Amino acid sequence: MSERAVTVPAYSEAAVIEAAVAREEPDWLLARRTEAARAFDASPMPTTQLRPWKYTDVSDLILEAHLPATPAISIESSAPQGVFVGSISEAAVNTDMTSNVREHLGSVVLATEGRFQAANTANWTEGIYVHVPRGMSSAEPVIATIDASAVSAGSAIYPRVLIDAGVGSEITVVLRFQSSDAPLVVSNVIEMIADADSKIRVLIDDRWGTETREFTTARSRIGRGADVDVASLVIGGRIIKQTVEALIEGEGANSTIRGVALGDSDQHFDFVTLQDHIGPRSTSNVEIKSALAGNSRSIYYGITRVEVSAKGSQANQANRNLLLSGGAKADSDPVLEILTSDVIRCGHAATVGPVDKEALFYLQSRGLSRRAALQLLVTGFFQSVIEDIPGSGFAEEIEGFVIAKLADAEL
Repeated sequence: MSERAVTVPAYSEAAVIEAAVAREEPDWLLARRTEAARAFDASPMPTTQLRPWKYTDVSDLILEAHLPATPAISIESSAPQGVFVGSISEAAVNTDMTSNVREHLGSVVLATEGRFQAANTANWTEGIYVHVPRGMSSAEPVIATIDASAVSAGSAIYPRVLIDAGVGSEITVVLRFQSSDAPLVVSNVIEMIADADSKIRVLIDDRWGTETREFTTARSRIGRGADVDVASLVIGGRIIKQTVEALIEGEGANSTIRGVALGDSDQHFDFVTLQDHIGPRSTSNVEIKSALAGNSRSIYYGITRVEVSAKGSQANQANRNLLLSGGAKADSDPVLEILTSDVIRCGHAATVGPVDKEALFYLQSRGLSRRAALQLLVTGFFQSVIEDIPGSGFAEEIEGFVIAKLADAEL
């Protein structure tokens, strides 16, 4: 039976409004849900005719066939008093927080952008909200676990994350996603607002089961002198499509986007990045790396755009791919759009190829098996990305996951 034949009514405007009323959401949020439900109804699924979707065909995915479900969310935080860490739903009715949520929620990622974004805006439930007031910082990361292991097979979940850093503040947030091996659809939206001289660091840690299909939009708006660092670790899942964008609006602002993907079997990874330099003397750096075994595939499409207003800016993007088997494949398309002649440096690089034979031979000559040598080389290949991942012990933990996955991978 096709997905289209078993569609559920939960995505209709009436159903979305009914669910929002039952949750006793404020009128302004109800209005946004209504707009999103209408946008969902009016928006087609993206097609491979659109450049960011060229290699990821979702024509067989009917979102209406997947009943929205609520994952379990747990948050670990030692943030100081004054920093709000909790659910968006709680903050939306909190006297002290509601104005912040109303101002920022949906201001960076609009519900009208597309079908996935509309579905998320209409159907997210609890959400995660981190608000850091002016001048405050947290020494330890906020760790939020979104666990869909208990939701029914074939469901869809709509995680929503809003991070709002005030002037001169600093916060690190780890978002850990996990699920069982049952079929699951994920449409994820992460919004980050960095006011002047603030710093936001986010780690997206994907530990999905084997049949999860994830579609994520993560976007930051970066003010004067602010710094946003987004790192993504992708090991699980069947289809992962992550779009990570930075609106670098302030003078002297900086964006860093890093990603690591380790594939096996028929896993499919699709990364899209955008560094949109708007403010003068702004900087950015993108580094996406994948190591692919079995018949897995990685796609990268990255745009560095330097607007006329972004004089004196500099940017770099790099995508590097290691093919660990004859069936693995990688496609890379870095793009520069430079609209001003006044830039310091803008560059891009892309590589696709097998492991260096001399390095592999050297390690094997020292007594390592071929698999053990590849484990060591891949760990080293990822090091430039994972060595600066926030939080004590995370880099070592990730190295352990890499080694464990390669122990059984098809090489």
